[in-house]
Amino acid sequence: MKLVPIFLLFTSLLFAQTKSYYYPVETSLKDYHITAIEEDAFGRLVIGSEKGVFSFNGFQSKQITSAKLYSKDIIQLVKLSKKLIGLNRTGQLFEIKGNELALITLPQIGQQILKLEKAKDGNLRIVCPDAVYLFKTNPFSLVSKTEIPFYVKGKSELIDYCENDKGRFALLSSNELVDINEQVARTLPGMTGRWLIGEQNGLIIFPAKPNSHISLQYINKRFKNLNKLIGAFNHSIQKVVRIDEKVYLLSETGLIVLKAGDMRVKSIIVGLHVTAVFKDKNSNIWLGTKSKGLYCMPAGSYKLLNSTEFSYLDSYRDEIIARSNSGEMMVLNKFGKKVRNMSQKEEITQKEWKTRGVYRIPAILSDEFVKELIPLKNDYFLIVSSKGLFTIQAKTEKELREKLTKNKERQIILESPVKLFQQSDTNEVLFSNLDGLFTLDLNTLEYRSISYFNETIDPSEILFHKNCWYVLSSANKIFTIKNGKVTHEVNFRENGSNLPISKLKIYKDQFYILSDKTLYRTTNLTGNLERLEELSRMNDLFLRDFVVVGNKVYVATQFGLFEFKWEKVKTDFPTFILGKPTGDHQKDHSNTFEAANTEVVIPYELVELMGNHPYELQYRLVRNNKKDQVRWSNASLNLTRLTFEHLNSGAYSLELRLFDPGTGSYSTPDAITFKVKASWYEETVIWFIAGLLTGFFGVLYLKRRKHLKKKQS
Repeated sequence: MKLVPIFLLFTSLLFAQTKSYYYPVETSLKDYHITAIEEDAFGRLVIGSEKGVFSFNGFQSKQITSAKLYSKDIIQLVKLSKKLIGLNRTGQLFEIKGNELALITLPQIGQQILKLEKAKDGNLRIVCPDAVYLFKTNPFSLVSKTEIPFYVKGKSELIDYCENDKGRFALLSSNELVDINEQVARTLPGMTGRWLIGEQNGLIIFPAKPNSHISLQYINKRFKNLNKLIGAFNHSIQKVVRIDEKVYLLSETGLIVLKAGDMRVKSIIVGLHVTAVFKDKNSNIWLGTKSKGLYCMPAGSYKLLNSTEFSYLDSYRDEIIARSNSGEMMVLNKFGKKVRNMSQKEEITQKEWKTRGVYRIPAILSDEFVKELIPLKNDYFLIVSSKGLFTIQAKTEKELREKLTKNKERQIILESPVKLFQQSDTNEVLFSNLDGLFTLDLNTLEYRSISYFNETIDPSEILFHKNCWYVLSSANKIFTIKNGKVTHEVNFRENGSNLPISKLKIYKDQFYILSDKTLYRTTNLTGNLERLEELSRMNDLFLRDFVVVGNKVYVATQFGLFEFKWEKVKTDFPTFILGKPTGDHQKDHSNTFEAANTEVVIPYELVELMGNHPYELQYRLVRNNKKDQVRWSNASLNLTRLTFEHLNSGAYSLELRLFDPGTGSYSTPDAITFKVKASWYEETVIWFIAGLLTGFFGVLYLKRRKHLKKKQS
């Protein structure tokens, strides 16, 4: 499933610049007009559109049967406890029951239904132009009906309704705010109201165009002007939704997110006709759009700090050293802001490198690239270049530079292009070329190959830490090397898993491992890995590099620089929904199959809304409870059923679980049982009776033979 993230940066002229990260989710509903989003008991998204109701489990969309509806154009969905109630364009109410819609008939309501709401007591509130109804839902029964004061059909009808701790309020089409408890109407001063949002002790009244007209705050029976939303898009607001402490203004051209209370702009998204917004149980925000499908804003404390594309990150004196795709080196502060450009001399001063015993002068000569110069004994220098390893003798820097261009002055150690080169704090060096990995002694200048079970090692990263070498190979393995020998291997392709590793770094005695989808860390390469959970929820990012500064992690992607806090979060595995086993010879729709049954099909559904899917699906079919004789097998996450053919008789249990190849953890297996009956010739009783009969007739035969022998004698 391909997901293409989009990043949009916009500025409110009154408030600080904000950036939003969101990505489109492949649901097969791209061309639909999504009007409502909810979540069912299994964690699936239930999506209302102009073409009906769909469920989405993170892998595929499935339409829910709606044959009884006059119109498939869904206006709203509301979740009440375990019930999902919906409203369509023609005013029909329905309840979603499994894969079908059941109509709800309420004879008490004779007017058009404007909207459905969940009341504080969990009941269903139905808002109509002339009245507000409250219903219990189990079973459906009318609790109360509140008629709207000052209602006049066609002139003064209810257009929005809100409740708070101070009372109940109605906004009328005559531009009046009605306090229903006090039976008082007040004309809105200086604006035409369209939407009401409740606060604990007051109201916020929005106009249709909040950037062109003021908004009002109503508190203590008085109106207070609020600023226009300067810098927002110049289009009418189609819907206003409050979720927790944020207010979402939905428009034909985007979305404004405000902080409830002070109405500060948190972020603005432009370029989407946003028609629905929903927050799931994991705090992810889902956006429904018109003709552009479903979008997700993953939950988390992450920040998109800088939109520049970086290919390299490092840290130096609590600052971030970054190289852009264009090759520009710069220094960033902890907020991701560019402090200054970095010159080559500033990257590492000559004095600092001399302290370490290295003169690093990346230089391109006429036909080679000199990567490093390392001072040796007796005024000798080791040249590390694209041609190999050489030594030259020079007493001054001027002499050294002159001899660099003269091949005759060099003594050859190894003529082969050096790919990677890393020096330790001892006299040992590890380097690689086309022939593999080598160790070099700077005292003797002798080198030898390092292999593992006679296989060459092709390193992509070489690190030295606490008297040990750590080598990340192109074969997705990490080798620990000491005294020129491999002492430990970590294989990320074992047990059928494959975790592509691109970077290996060490910060504060912890190993950080960057994969294609997320970042891991561990204090011990022999143990399980800890995953950066927030990054795992973000989809289709190309993770190019990372750096750890203090307690924060900075990750470079194709969309810019992200900041993360590494927080320990409990990993909740996705949910399995196991269906009922079916077959061609099934007994009374039970989980028992006749002996003539040729196949057993077990449908299942995996609910994992975040499209990253860092898990692997495993299953095993256990017969007669002999679990130790059955191994786990891998299956595709996109499968929706497992089929088993020509099973022998016995009691079976199908177990499904998820495996996280990064952390090495497993989910608790979900299981479903069924039974295949034995054929008549497999029944124990039949064989017992047959044995008795055979024995009986055998005894008769022997007695008769004995009797005949006596006669003959």
